[in-house]
Amino acid sequence: MTHEKLKKISFVLLSLVSFMVFHILYKYHFFIQEQNRVFIWSEQYFAEYLSQNSILTRFLGDFLTQFFYYLYVGPVIAAALILLSVIESYRYFDKIFDKKLSYIIILSIEIVLIFTVFDNSFKIDYLLSILFGLLSYNIHSKCFKNEGIVPAVASLLIVYYLAGFAQIIFAVLYAVKSLKQKQLKVFWVLPAVALIIPIFGHRFFQTTYKNNLAYPKLYAPALPDSYAEFSYSIATEYYFKHFDKVEQMAITQDTMTAQSGIYYNMVQAQRDLLPDKIKSQKIPELGTLVHIDENSPLEAINLMNDFYYLLGDMAMAERAAIMAQVFSTENRNVKMIKRLCEINLVTGDTAIAMKYVRILEKTLIYKDWAKRHNPYTLDEKVEKEILEKRKFCNTSNSIRINDNCREILIELLESNPENTIALDYLLCTDLILGQVNTFKADYYKFCVQNGRKRLKPLYIEALSK
Repeated sequence: MTHEKLKKISFVLLSLVSFMVFHILYKYHFFIQEQNRVFIWSEQYFAEYLSQNSILTRFLGDFLTQFFYYLYVGPVIAAALILLSVIESYRYFDKIFDKKLSYIIILSIEIVLIFTVFDNSFKIDYLLSILFGLLSYNIHSKCFKNEGIVPAVASLLIVYYLAGFAQIIFAVLYAVKSLKQKQLKVFWVLPAVALIIPIFGHRFFQTTYKNNLAYPKLYAPALPDSYAEFSYSIATEYYFKHFDKVEQMAITQDTMTAQSGIYYNMVQAQRDLLPDKIKSQKIPELGTLVHIDENSPLEAINLMNDFYYLLGDMAMAERAAIMAQVFSTENRNVKMIKRLCEINLVTGDTAIAMKYVRILEKTLIYKDWAKRHNPYTLDEKVEKEILEKRKFCNTSNSIRINDNCREILIELLESNPENTIALDYLLCTDLILGQVNTFKADYYKFCVQNGRKRLKPLYIEALSK
């Protein structure tokens, strides 16, 4: 086997390793990217791409990202784009440098690209722009053998508009080859033009020069963020209603985080086990003491819509979902679009629910979901869930100046005393805060007076004090 084949095999093997690493360590990161970038098949949506440079890579990035819904697809696409970038790099550097140096350079490029994927804000547009920059230069070199400066500048402008910072890659490759061939008169021209173009571009596209130069975005190599991956994983498994998995993931932690504790207790509440688990597991993270605003961490903002939807307060669930949408990338969080649709189905706001249904009908991944949640043709199973949720809605008040959860829980119980989940959250919160007298008063009002005693060991013990 020749050295050339061994080199190519090493690149492929490293890409396969990167796929395995992404799939094992970072698959939920890719899913969260999909949740933040809904791709809509409409002329108006497509026209929005014209308002910025990097038209092609942004479009392709959004198109590919929609398939990250399937947890194995994101790692496959990322690894494939890295491998394709390495192949294009090989075609260039193998002609410029000696075999050994070109191999070291290309191997270094592949490793750097793999580690940039670990950035928490990573988007696939980045790899697409790099690939386009390499590919466009190789195509240009074949089309213009004499490397004329005018065709190169024209190509640079096209690359800038189609792929953003790919023009920098194009200019650097052109400059390196010019330097290698000792064409010093043209060595500096294209890099200078590449730096000048965004000066005019940022005025046209209404953004800063720095952002325009690096658009869609540059990323630095990073190490895997296991905390963020765990946070995404438990939220994602709850989203898919894999409650056994959520429970297992939470209890296997050495120290349960506030987020995982809240999700864990939400699962227990649905199983009518919240007071039992609070007593045996000593898990105080209920969510009833969490307040969200613009300064709250994203994981808190993103989970509170699930929490309030579980309790039955649609006004607070809608507020939390809208906040999560506002703080999502480009305000396109598809999970929150689905949740807002569900909320308005529960409250009976058909016109608003249809607005979200029409958005999701124009997607590839969620059009079936939209069909099942169309208020005029509700799926039988969906209708049953909506009607069940509607029984526990807060009917006493929908306008508040704060998110005091105690007030919300009391209103929910006054609206429907059969809301056991709200009852357990109220009573358990009283006990966690050490307010035994308040607990007894709440127990008497919502249990004894309503003739529905909750004979849970935790409550019996507290009543005997």
